[in-house]
Amino acid sequence: MRTRVVIQSRLNSSRLPGKAMLDVGGMPLVELVARRAARSGHEVVVATSVERYDDRIAAHLTARGVEVVRGSLDDVLGRFVTATRSLDPGDRVVRLTGDNPVADADLVDELLAAMDASGHRYGRVDIDRVPEGLGAEAFTVDDLRRADREAVDGYDREHVTPWLRRTLGELLFVPSRSPGDVLAHRATVDTLGDYVRVCDLFERVDDPVGVAWADLMDALAARVDAAGPRTPHVSTAVGVVSRVVPSSRRFTERPAGTGPAVWAEGLRSLVGDAVDLGVTHLDTGPGDVELLRVSTDPALTRRAAVVARVAPAGDTALALEAAVERVLAGLGRRGPVVLVVDRMPSGPAWRRARAYVDEGVATALGVVAHDAAAVASAARTPEVTWVEVHLPAPDADATGSLEVLHDRGAVLAQPWRRGDAVRSWATCLLVQEPSGDAVRAAVAAFTAATTP
Repeated sequence: MRTRVVIQSRLNSSRLPGKAMLDVGGMPLVELVARRAARSGHEVVVATSVERYDDRIAAHLTARGVEVVRGSLDDVLGRFVTATRSLDPGDRVVRLTGDNPVADADLVDELLAAMDASGHRYGRVDIDRVPEGLGAEAFTVDDLRRADREAVDGYDREHVTPWLRRTLGELLFVPSRSPGDVLAHRATVDTLGDYVRVCDLFERVDDPVGVAWADLMDALAARVDAAGPRTPHVSTAVGVVSRVVPSSRRFTERPAGTGPAVWAEGLRSLVGDAVDLGVTHLDTGPGDVELLRVSTDPALTRRAAVVARVAPAGDTALALEAAVERVLAGLGRRGPVVLVVDRMPSGPAWRRARAYVDEGVATALGVVAHDAAAVASAARTPEVTWVEVHLPAPDADATGSLEVLHDRGAVLAQPWRRGDAVRSWATCLLVQEPSGDAVRAAVAAFTAATTP
């Protein structure tokens, strides 16, 4: 039985165009991925598109002895069929992507051994439990050809394996030396920051092709540990939420003497550093949402969910809808977001807010509470799962309501600035100062407040 590794790659990446040909470890990224996958003797083919800009990938790899096939830009499934045409039905295919240079032949072999032991016909590295950058999938040629015959949906053909997962079931595999923190040990090349990080990893080794993926991840873990504490996480009704959530509400307050380009780069670094610290959500308000979009890398805001605070001009469904649509337009997308209304709406306005959840635009609903009465109102409304709590001092009248919200898994966000005490009820600290130092101070404050 033969095994062929097929690596999909293209130059027109929307987040980091041309990344396939960027230098990593002394060679273009896609070549490094191919050589690391072939290290133990597996057959390797790179499947790229027939678009003119991908001529560079094909010409470079062909000149260096790496087999290349070409096909439709959007029909990636079709490219895989072409890349495996010479194989028998019982042979195996491993799918890798050209932006994951840490993955290697050892990872492939471990996945295949796990499939052999389990009897599964389809298996993949579980990206919910394994850092991004170690993805790999395996299946038979026969099943790939079945998918090609039966999968007609554009999504299935672009992403290659959804039909296989739905039809065959799946082995969700975690490699034996995978790091524990999925967010901290991200090792793909999706943004410029990712590229710098991965380049640094490979520059520190003597043999970029031969070094084992697990050794690279150990080195990455050591760097993460040396950078200091990361924000802890908690499971809530909204999902996993970091204990520190940066806010962009003061992004518009550009310091005197700071030019727009310098300010934008500072904000981009702030968001990037926050995500690397384990931040899962970014908070934004009506006046700064567009600035968040234009001043940060889209891939960064894609990695962190957006908490969008809206301020309707009135308590009507139309007013709420207008406010929400302005925020979504500023984000440049229709969701999904955690939708937080600046006061508890009633009647038609609240029904419209709930409709955004039904439509998939909002993943959760929240409100801002400035007093005990508002906290109590939120506690009486089961759909509310995010509450930004503005209580000037500990309030006995609000204690019961806070307990109700806590018990149902709602996020209780405490607006925080350096020097503030961490409230005992706080799920997360909402950091409104546009400073990486402030985010790190909040992480330290939360860690100190919760350490026995």
